Amino acid sequence: MPEIAVRMTKRNHNAFVHLLGALESQGFDLSELLITKDFKEILRARPKVVLYSFFTEEIWGNLPREVQLLKERGALLVAGGYHAIAMPKHTLNQLGFDIAVVGEGEEVLYNLLTTLKRTGYRITPELAKIRGLAFRLNGEFTFTGFAKVEDFWRFPPYPESVRLISPIEISRGCPFRCYYCQTPYIKGFRMRHRPIDQIVHYSRRMKDMRYITPNAFAYGSPGAILKLNKLEALLRALQPLRKEGRRLFYGTFPSEVRPEFVLPETLELLIDYADNRRLAIGAQSGDDAMLKAMHRLHRVEHVKRAVEYMVEYGFEPVVDFIVGLPNETAESQRKSIELMEWIMRKGGKVRAHYFMPLPGTPWARCKPSPLSEEMKRFLGRMAARGKIEGSWGIQIELSKRLQKLIEEFYEEPMSYHGSINPVC
Repeated sequence: MPEIAVRMTKRNHNAFVHLLGALESQGFDLSELLITKDFKEILRARPKVVLYSFFTEEIWGNLPREVQLLKERGALLVAGGYHAIAMPKHTLNQLGFDIAVVGEGEEVLYNLLTTLKRTGYRITPELAKIRGLAFRLNGEFTFTGFAKVEDFWRFPPYPESVRLISPIEISRGCPFRCYYCQTPYIKGFRMRHRPIDQIVHYSRRMKDMRYITPNAFAYGSPGAILKLNKLEALLRALQPLRKEGRRLFYGTFPSEVRPEFVLPETLELLIDYADNRRLAIGAQSGDDAMLKAMHRLHRVEHVKRAVEYMVEYGFEPVVDFIVGLPNETAESQRKSIELMEWIMRKGGKVRAHYFMPLPGTPWARCKPSPLSEEMKRFLGRMAARGKIEGSWGIQIELSKRLQKLIEEFYEEPMSYHGSINPVC
């Protein structure tokens, strides 16, 4: 039976598909791994090592019970993902993992697994030579530094020997540094891009071509500017695959587009080269003061202009908002309501989310603001009519759990560019 198991889930599927591609490209034999979404299969196999990847909001689900069962069987547990990166001490001490991967994992995971195989799947001083790990050695917390992979495109987005597929990560990093978002602090402040020829090559496996990027229209640029020629070159290069019967979805799930990048020239590219007629953008607030406070670096006027352009060119706008932002007043929430109503009158869809303080962000220690009575009534009324999507109700309770977690176990996080300056 395989000595190493990969605990796949719906939420970590994309991350593990890419990591398995990276492992394989470095010479690791994936036939040595048990790769499954069936936890019972892992229990039956009794592997010596089990790999996990998860977000902070997942730590209150099935994870604690799974960790307990695996520890009872003597498995060595390795955690990656946003929670392990932002809170490695909590991952080890409270969640019960033996090793946390801190940073970008393509090279770390290969070095970790090959070292564990060589040393009998034990924590030894050799692990201290691998950058990107946190673990306890002789009872002492050991952190070997934040792992960075500047040229992530050296690694394929999926493995060849295992029939797994996911949307392809074509860009990594974000220069805008929004205070509520983990991505720029973990992936860096400069966008890095997979080359066009690679994107085309790897897209051949997909029937519906979808991509992972924090800002789809910023392809080819450092991230804060539009390079229309680079974007068009990518979309044009994918056209032979569309002619073979594949569909191209660009700027929609699982990605989005910043509102100031939605212009007639970018929409015309989608009309010519893509199949989707929906476009996801992040407004986050209808109050310019709140947009400035969260370091969004766009204004309400950019959101309105983007929606008007999308409607004019036949696209359905799907616009995200965050309610309950730190220091958000009833007046700020009223402005968000007004913008949401305006978007819906234009024919757009609104997705509402409640602010959740995420570890590893400048707003990690910030408290959400209570929803005004006007906002509560508005969200309830619009949801009943099917006008607003989102999980803000569930997220209110989750936000409370996150606040308590951070109050009890706050860690000064390391990021791609060093320490993070807390705002609250």
